[in-house]
Amino acid sequence: MATRFFLPTFGLLLATSAPVMAQTLEDCVAQAIMKASDRKSMQSIRASCEKKQERSEPSRKSQVLDCLRERALTATDDASAASVRQECKEQVDSGKEVPKKFAAARSVEMNPDVISPLRQNYILPYTYNSSVNQESYQVFGDSEPLDNEEAKLQISLKVPITYQDLLTPNDGIYFGFTLKSFWQVYNHDISAPFRETNYRPEIFYLAPLPIDFTPGTWFGRVGLEHESNGRTQFLSRSWNRAYVTLGYAETDWALAIQPWYRFPEDEKYDDGDPATPPESEGDDNPDIEDYMGYYEMNGAYRWGPLELSGMFRRNFAQGHGAYELGLSFPLWGRLRGYTQYFDGYGESLIDYNHKNQRIGLGVLLTEMF
Repeated sequence: MATRFFLPTFGLLLATSAPVMAQTLEDCVAQAIMKASDRKSMQSIRASCEKKQERSEPSRKSQVLDCLRERALTATDDASAASVRQECKEQVDSGKEVPKKFAAARSVEMNPDVISPLRQNYILPYTYNSSVNQESYQVFGDSEPLDNEEAKLQISLKVPITYQDLLTPNDGIYFGFTLKSFWQVYNHDISAPFRETNYRPEIFYLAPLPIDFTPGTWFGRVGLEHESNGRTQFLSRSWNRAYVTLGYAETDWALAIQPWYRFPEDEKYDDGDPATPPESEGDDNPDIEDYMGYYEMNGAYRWGPLELSGMFRRNFAQGHGAYELGLSFPLWGRLRGYTQYFDGYGESLIDYNHKNQRIGLGVLLTEMF
């Protein structure tokens, strides 16, 4: 079936071909309840249906029908019935592998009541930062105002701007928005403020790539994004980037690399007086690429019920960079436990030139697989 799915850890989206189960888990459970004995538990019914879905594969005919349902929404108005039928047959015959949990029908994206994830969505109620960036906040007269313990959360969403094919089947343009916050929730001495919040709107074009010699799916993405912490004067940080992404995904693992180009800004005027706030116009962080580098790599791997994820970036000339490791595990219902470790520069914009190590524990709201 031609579907779209998301890679939230990468900040990537993939439009591609993927077989979708002819019968959903909900359908299986509902039918099993009708036939089950009076004393059979819901836990055993759900477990049985989950195993059936893992073992079963839809027939070729059902896969073609699923693809036709999808193309009914996304095919261009001038596409012929014959061309759409042929396209779906070729997609099903290709046997491309994609993670089944990434599959989200185009009809869902078109639903005005649904907003899809872009990157990972998580809440870490407790994190410990071994090296808090106190220096940036000393302009306010507080020498040691911040705690090592704080909460961290990320909310990341996307919506389609186009609903039919543009240049190739299942491509599209999207608007995305990611919010990342660091909350000094345990610091009652300074009224538990949100220490830093980063806002990241972006617009991007995404398309599958016609590479057929591998069992998985290749995809490309081109976009523009702005990232800012919404602060002024001494605490203001921001940058604008254009990026290109090349990624590859199979059922249990995925990998992507994303180089970027930062748009230059005018130099900020400095009168030399440290007590005078800098001008509002100009570059707040001219050396940000020295610490954030010029590219980022992301990967994920599913190992049974566990899901491993990772991020890596590096400026080899300056010797600066960062890596992040994540591990998610079943918790309750659709919620998954999540632990995250970060080491390096640029966990937030205010910390772009400050190295820290953080470990946190919480819940993951949108998993990779």
